[in-house]
Amino acid sequence: MVIIANLIQVLLIAISISIVFSKDNTRVVVFLASFSLLSACLYFLNKAPDVALAEVAIGSAIMPLFYILSISKQREFIVMSHVDDDYLKNEKNQKGKGYLLLENFTDYYKLKLYIFNDAEKAELKGIFRKSNVDLIIEKDESTNTYFLIGKQSSILMNKLAQLVENDDKTIVVKVKESETRD
Repeated sequence: MVIIANLIQVLLIAISISIVFSKDNTRVVVFLASFSLLSACLYFLNKAPDVALAEVAIGSAIMPLFYILSISKQREFIVMSHVDDDYLKNEKNQKGKGYLLLENFTDYYKLKLYIFNDAEKAELKGIFRKSNVDLIIEKDESTNTYFLIGKQSSILMNKLAQLVENDDKTIVVKVKESETRD
C-alpha cells in the first residue's frame, strides 16, 4: 500500500513538472485532469473516500470542462465597431484599411475575426452573453482618427499597438476592463 502511494506521489510530481513546462493548453488540461485523478486515488488510499469522490467529480470532470470551454473561446477575436465609414468595409463590401489590419493581426495569432456593428450590439448585451468583446473601434470625427480600444490586461493589445505604431490615424487605447462600453 505504501509503495503504491509513493508511486502515485512520484507521478504527481512528474505531472506537475509537465504542467509547468507544457505550452499546449489542451495538453495542460489533460495533465490537470490526470493530476486530479491521481490525487483522488491518493485520498482514497489514505482513507478519505469522500474527499476522493469530490476530487474526481470536480477536478477530473467539471474543471477540465471549464478549461476546454475557455480555450475554445480564446480562438475568437470579437470586435465591436462604432464607425460607419469605409475603415472596415466599403459599399462594395471590399476590405478597408482597418479590416486588413485586423485580419493580419488575427492571422498572426490564428484567431477567427468577428466584427459586429452597432445594429448587432443588442445580441452582445448581458452577463450571459455568448461572447466578450475584445476590441472596440471608435472614430473621432474632428481629426479622422480611429481608436482601437481594448483591455489593458490583454497581451494581444501589445501586438496590435506594434502593428499601428507607424499609422498616425490609428491609435490603440488600453483600458481597464470595467471602463469599456461594449
